[in-house]
Amino acid sequence: MAGLAIIGWALAAFLWSQDAQTRSQMTDSLNAAEKARESLAADLQNLQKVAGTAADLKAQATQAEKTLSEAAAARASAQNELADLTKQIGDAKLAISGAQEEASAKSRDLQAVDARLKDENDRMAGLQSQDQALSADQVRLQGQVDAAHAALADAQNQTAAAQKQLETLQNQINSATAELTTLQSQIREAKPPASTTP
Repeated sequence: MAGLAIIGWALAAFLWSQDAQTRSQMTDSLNAAEKARESLAADLQNLQKVAGTAADLKAQATQAEKTLSEAAAARASAQNELADLTKQIGDAKLAISGAQEEASAKSRDLQAVDARLKDENDRMAGLQSQDQALSADQVRLQGQVDAAHAALADAQNQTAAAQKQLETLQNQINSATAELTTLQSQIREAKPPASTTP
């Protein structure tokens, strides 16, 4: 955008320089034409003074009028060219002004985009901070979960050992109960039969 603005100002400066130069040239041409007309008028007066015959005066006057008309036509042409150049310079100035306004609008749009980008970067930085905090919490919770898993595994091992001990005790109880049953049977068999009275 800055480059477009610089090019626009450079083009404007060039056109203004050309305008000044052209105006100077046109002014010089008009001054030269005016001097030529004055010189021709003076020559016509001198000719009228020194001419010997009316016919010569008339011919000289006709030639002077023709030259004067040519000078007036050249002057009018120069004025027309100056008017065209002035119009071109005006159009160029309008184009430069439009380009500068467009460059200013694009510059404002760019500033707005930069502001939005800064806001997005700030928001992203905040999200990254939150993500880091969540990652730390996740690591901490994972440690707690791992510890819980280890405690559960230890409890399961202890439960399995207790279950084995319980099974062993149950087997011992079953064995003792069987032995007790056997002893009770032996005791019953060892008792003499009860005598009957006559």
